[in-house]
Amino acid sequence: MSKGSTNARNRFLAFRKIGRKLVLAWIICMMPLLSGCWDLRYLDRLGVVLALGVDEDPSGKNKLELTVQVVLPQNVAAEAKGSIGGTAVTTFTEKGDTLFEAIRKMSTKTSRRLFFSHTQMLIISEKMAKKGIYPLVDLIERNPDIRTDISVIVTRGVRAKDMLQLTTQMESIPVNQLREMVEVNQSAYASGYVVKVKELTRLLGGGKQQAVLPSVRIEGNKEEGHSNDNTNSIPAKAIPVLSTMAVFREGKLIDYLKPRDSRGLSWLQNKVESTVIKMGCPETEGELIVEVQDTATVYKVKQGPDGNPTIEVHISVVGGIQEIMCHGVNISDEKVLVTVGKMTSKAIEEEVAGTINSLQKKFRSDVLGWGKEVYFNEPNIWRKIEGDWEDIFPQVKSKVICSTTITGSGIRGESISK
Repeated sequence: MSKGSTNARNRFLAFRKIGRKLVLAWIICMMPLLSGCWDLRYLDRLGVVLALGVDEDPSGKNKLELTVQVVLPQNVAAEAKGSIGGTAVTTFTEKGDTLFEAIRKMSTKTSRRLFFSHTQMLIISEKMAKKGIYPLVDLIERNPDIRTDISVIVTRGVRAKDMLQLTTQMESIPVNQLREMVEVNQSAYASGYVVKVKELTRLLGGGKQQAVLPSVRIEGNKEEGHSNDNTNSIPAKAIPVLSTMAVFREGKLIDYLKPRDSRGLSWLQNKVESTVIKMGCPETEGELIVEVQDTATVYKVKQGPDGNPTIEVHISVVGGIQEIMCHGVNISDEKVLVTVGKMTSKAIEEEVAGTINSLQKKFRSDVLGWGKEVYFNEPNIWRKIEGDWEDIFPQVKSKVICSTTITGSGIRGESISK
């Protein structure tokens, strides 16, 4: 091998050695940045927040008063082992002009950093809801540490703070009972339904749909509901009770629906999972109960003679007879089942039509999302009426069409009632 070739090979090996060192140095420098534990948080240094409650500041010096419900893991663990521990949660309250300010000011009262990734519910008092709910969800929508699938409810006649400090019998963690109470009602009776933060923020898009939220009140003495004595008495001295749906306009609370209209809203929003319809007997005195087992609601938008939209509401229902107090009516007869189906459809149509009338004439608020239906299905019509939709909505004509199929009547034909 020539001397020139030897020198070239040595230079190549030297450059390769330097290159390896540079790559190794670059990897070492990047390792701290690529570490998976850069935002490590120890659980024993965190206070897990399960719920937020927002009230007016009683002193009037700040815009709001925030209460957070924080789980006490040591007490929950003691209860799971059968030991006698303290309450499963505690609350912290602070005032501020924004939620974030109040949260940070709470650091003067807790030894743990508040952690919001497991927050389940936002509770807004009646007075704060009348001022506007959208400023209260801005932090939740913006902050990546807080999930947007948390439920939102309004307290009726009580402060959000009182609701969060209420001890409950069915669930050791009070916010769990509040959250599951709304979910169970939606699946069993449908006088209310779950509304989440992300669903509220979607309303700010095209279509001018207004907000609606479930409401909750306290039945009993709320002062006695703050101690463990409340859970040790039968019945409890104070319990949370789900009320009707709260109607908003431009993000501010207007009023509450009546119970019948509240369930009618669930029909219109396709939120009914199951419910019961009470009716009179087909041919005799007495009553019968139909359990709704499956439903579907669909809107159809058409253009009326005046150029404004008309709405058809099509509701499909599948149900069964669960209770009957009708003497001499043989519900094993197919013709009787068809008759009961028609009666059920009529009852639902009347209930839904009443809700539409209330929302158009009394509340004048499009919580139904009809504007959004026109926006998506008839954009040419929407462009003409968008600016006047608040005045046009109360005048929109509608028709409710319900079709019910009764699948059975249990394992008995005739009624026991005589």
